[in-house]
Amino acid sequence: MSELGRLLAEARTAKELTLADVETATRIRQKYLQALENGEYTRLPRGATARGLLRVYAGYLGLDVTDMLRRYVQESGDTSEEVAMAEPGKPRLVDYRPIEVALVDSRPRTGWWRWAIAIVIVLALAAAAWWFLGGDLDINPLAAFGPAPVVWPTPSATATRWVVTATPPPAPTATLPQPTPTSDLLPLPIPTMSPTVTPTPRPTATPETVGRIALTLRITQRAWVRVIADGAVAIEDNLEPGQTHTWEANKSISVRTGNAGGVNLVLNGADLGLMGKIGEVVERAWVAEQGQVAETALTTPTPTRRPTATSTPAG
Repeated sequence: MSELGRLLAEARTAKELTLADVETATRIRQKYLQALENGEYTRLPRGATARGLLRVYAGYLGLDVTDMLRRYVQESGDTSEEVAMAEPGKPRLVDYRPIEVALVDSRPRTGWWRWAIAIVIVLALAAAAWWFLGGDLDINPLAAFGPAPVVWPTPSATATRWVVTATPPPAPTATLPQPTPTSDLLPLPIPTMSPTVTPTPRPTATPETVGRIALTLRITQRAWVRVIADGAVAIEDNLEPGQTHTWEANKSISVRTGNAGGVNLVLNGADLGLMGKIGEVVERAWVAEQGQVAETALTTPTPTRRPTATSTPAG
């Protein structure tokens, strides 16, 4: 056993430590610890790695690291520069002569043109923003007010609404008739000076084809429904909630239901509301006469009494 290995082993034994304990504390593998204690330096990594292991191991055992490195050099023959530096008896020769260096700024003097490029970019962005955001407003200051200045010389749309011409103007009065649901008599709207349609005046010279009847049923509760359009049965069935049906007639149309509270009526676009109460049997009818759509008066539907054997006295 070498002198270095003997000192390491004695220090470890004095501290009652095993190689496993040292490996856990220093993170040095046991085979390297055993190689240091046995003087088997060929099993150690070469160069600074082996000396580093020895420094850690000797320092952990409380030994003189410099003395251990000196012994390692003597026994292993490692005379590298790093080991020589660890020996205090060998001073290192250092050349302290000053070196003449020309004090010249080696940085490229490019700061001025960088600032110039940055200023040009900022000006270009500002010009582009002015052109796209503010330039159009300066060129056409009335663009924000819409096309009103362009159509001033032409007749306005509001003026044509009050003039009866052969071609209806593009106004709400040119749409399909919208009769009010508050009256039984539903006259068709004609071009008048008033935007509202009153039920009292009767329009004249209106073609009969304008009086077409459009009836829409919106089912809110299950109900039996029968619709007769121009004398023909259009439907007679039980309808479910959420269903919507529309029928058209030229002369007359009627609807009968066994659950008036579950059927909503819409006549020619006007919402007439529910036909009646829930479970009530109601029948309503409308006719088109002389260009007008009017509801015909119907009596409250009651079951017809049939004669029975007890109603007629015996002869």
